[in-house]
Amino acid sequence: MTENDYKNENVFGHTEEVTEGVKALQGDPKKAIIKLAIPMIVAMFVQTIYSLVDTYWVSGLGADALAAMGFVFPFYFISMALSNGIGIGGGAAISRRIGAKDKTGADNVAMHTVIMILLLAVVFTIPFYIFAPKLFTLAGAGKTTELAVEYARVIFLGSIIVFFSNVSNSILRSEGDSKRAMKAMVVGAVLNIVLDPIFIYTFKMGIAGAAWATVISITVSALLMANWLFFKKDTYVSFDFKDFILDKKIIRDILKVSVPASVEQLSMSLSMLFMNFIID
Repeated sequence: MTENDYKNENVFGHTEEVTEGVKALQGDPKKAIIKLAIPMIVAMFVQTIYSLVDTYWVSGLGADALAAMGFVFPFYFISMALSNGIGIGGGAAISRRIGAKDKTGADNVAMHTVIMILLLAVVFTIPFYIFAPKLFTLAGAGKTTELAVEYARVIFLGSIIVFFSNVSNSILRSEGDSKRAMKAMVVGAVLNIVLDPIFIYTFKMGIAGAAWATVISITVSALLMANWLFFKKDTYVSFDFKDFILDKKIIRDILKVSVPASVEQLSMSLSMLFMNFIID
């Protein structure tokens, strides 16, 4: 906890330290919305710019490389949809417990969210990595299949980090720490912008270089958040896996929000896959 921490009375009548972000969440709702929204708007704007820059540098490799990247995007967005869904579900459950001044419950949900996302990441990564050539052949990648596989396998290897990064970001936002959530996203985005031309052209790694730039950038972002959550421990939620036991009620609580959120985003990814198949 930091010097900006405050005291709060929990559900058992005991006082406990709360962060400035939690205090904002428990205060004026209008101010809380503005405090949470502005940093995330900035972060999403920066990420949009880096996506455009990413496409720009890959376009220099030729039409086939750009097309291959286009075939990978729907699968990448599937990973984003799944991880964002769990993050939204976990974040909502954490926020509800913070509102109820139940820190123990918030901690427990945070641990469940991290465990769930790591298990999901493994289940996602292994088959997608192994069957990448068949996936892109079925998707209609044609002559760009080899390039698509080269790019995708690096991205798929980094899926565990992507999943963890998205959930960590959601946990920070759920306790009102949107500034540091923004900082992590902006650092990753700016680093990706810098690394893209270096990896693609200076190191002559081609389309794989673009993938490695993305994975390394997300890794740095994830390490920042992991430091705050697990090592520096100045967040409201805390993690102690020593006596951790899976609770079906908490899992259901997370899934009842995460499943609809994931399905909504997955529909966009499936639409992109369908369009790629039709166009080919």
